[in-house]
Amino acid sequence: PNGVGISSNIHYVPSSAFRNLQSNTEDKVKHYGCLVWSCNVIPTQSYLNDKLGFSPPSSDHGSDATTPAKSAPHYPLEIAQSTPLRVLHRRSSQIRKRHVLSLVATRLSSHWFLLRISTSAGTYVKEFVHGDCGRTSPSVSSMLGSGGSCCKTDIYWLDCEGIDV
Repeated sequence: PNGVGISSNIHYVPSSAFRNLQSNTEDKVKHYGCLVWSCNVIPTQSYLNDKLGFSPPSSDHGSDATTPAKSAPHYPLEIAQSTPLRVLHRRSSQIRKRHVLSLVATRLSSHWFLLRISTSAGTYVKEFVHGDCGRTSPSVSSMLGSGGSCCKTDIYWLDCEGIDV
């Protein structure tokens, strides 16, 4: 009749077929660029570097400027991400361990900065930035906070800039 036909070749596939499909995705590294707003004032580039654990190379040969501040996280950074609220209706609720392999922050103004980050595949980048109500730990929001409180951050632009297979 008229309409969509159904093939008689349809058959069940074992779950192992899906596992094989997914096996290579965990090895990928993804590179992102993000434009981020912070409710807290970011007074200087040094402040941002110290809070997020990144120190750019400097021309001062007397110090090791590539070493992150002692109080800040070191990269690669392991993060724990609960299933984000925005996808909870279609994904099982669980905590996943992911890695932020590198992070470079560039201060643009007193509340805006650019992040360039590399992550393991499967990392929820938006949630890493804003913390998803504490469901991602640590997050950029928690690292920029002070006295145990988070700093509200919002991601306004996100671009996947590359994938290493």
